[in-house]
Amino acid sequence: MSSPALPRRDDEDQPSSADAQRPLAGPVRVRVHGDFVEWLAATGGSLAVTTYTSGKLLLASAPRGELTIRETKFARPMGMAVDGAQLALAIRERLLVFRREANHADSATAIYALVESRATGKLNVHDVAFGRRGIHFANTRYNCVARPSERVNFRRVWTPPFITETAPQDRCHLNGLGMRDGEPAMITAFCATGRKGGWREADRFTSGVMVAIPGGETVARGLCMPHSPRRHEGAWWVCNSGEGTLCRLAEPGVCDPVASLPGFTRGLCFAAGRAIVGLSKIRPEHILDAPPVRDRHGELRAGVALVDLATGRETGSLEFVRGGNEVFETAFLPGIQHATIVAPTDPPPAE
Repeated sequence: MSSPALPRRDDEDQPSSADAQRPLAGPVRVRVHGDFVEWLAATGGSLAVTTYTSGKLLLASAPRGELTIRETKFARPMGMAVDGAQLALAIRERLLVFRREANHADSATAIYALVESRATGKLNVHDVAFGRRGIHFANTRYNCVARPSERVNFRRVWTPPFITETAPQDRCHLNGLGMRDGEPAMITAFCATGRKGGWREADRFTSGVMVAIPGGETVARGLCMPHSPRRHEGAWWVCNSGEGTLCRLAEPGVCDPVASLPGFTRGLCFAAGRAIVGLSKIRPEHILDAPPVRDRHGELRAGVALVDLATGRETGSLEFVRGGNEVFETAFLPGIQHATIVAPTDPPPAE
C-alpha cells in the first residue's frame, strides 16, 4: 500500500488552526444495535466515553431499560480512568480529578465534583491510569510514562529503551498505558524508534509495538497503530487500531485477533462479560487516513461496540451518528445509573 503525503503536525491528535476555531459539534445523536441497551440495563452501571475532537464526555446508562445519555463539554478530553469514587480525565494541557459525592438516599445517583485540576502543559497526554503511587499517564510528547508533579509539568517514571534522548517531540507515539497490580506494566507505541519523526514513516501501518515495563522487552511487533493495552483475566488485550481489531496477547510475539470491528479501535474496558471497545471514523488528509480497516469496511462507524469475550462476537453497539466521530477512551462506572460530571465553569487559575 502506498503512503499518502503526511500533513505537518506535531502529533496525530492535535487539531489544525481551523479545527481549533470551529465550534463544538451539536448534541450527540445515537443509534443502538443488538443488545446494547439490555446489556447496559442489566449491569446497573454507566458507561463513560470521551470523544475528543468534539470535546465531550458522554455518560450512558439504561435505568428501567431506557437509554439516557448525558454530555459534559471539555477541551479535548482523551485519557480517562476510574478508581472507586475517583475519575481522572486528561484534557488539553490539564489533568482533572473528580470524586463521587456520597448520596446515602440513592446510591445509584452520583455527582462527580472536581477536586483537583493540575496543569500539565503541552504534553499531549493520552492514556491515564490510577496506580499504587497515584495517577500515571502516557506522556506522548516526551515519549515516556509519567506522573503529575507539584513543581514541574510531569515527573518521568519510565522511558522505552529505544528512546535515548530527552526531547519535547513525539518520536515513537507512545500512547497506551496498561497497569498490573497497581504498577505500569505495558505500553503501546506506533514504532520502536527514537528517530525524529520516526512514527510518521512509510511503515507506520506495520511498525506498532507493545513493550513491557520495566524491562523494556518488545512483546509484540507488526501492529498497526496500536492503542489501549489492558490487563483482564490474566491476559493482555490491545486495540490493533488501524486493523480495526481487538486482540489478545496469547504469548510473547503473538497477538490473536478476537474481534474485527468497523472502526478505528481505540479505548477499551471490560464489564459483565463484555469488552467495551471505542470505534472512530478517520479524518481525510490525516496521519491516520489510510489504515487497512478502511479498505476492509465500506463505511466506518463511531461509537462503542460490545464484544462477547467467550465468542469474540459483537453483540451490540452504540453508534454516534452525529456529534462524536472520534472516540478515545471508554470506562465503566459500576452501580451508578444516574451520573453527573460537574465541569469547571471558569478558567483554572494560573499556576
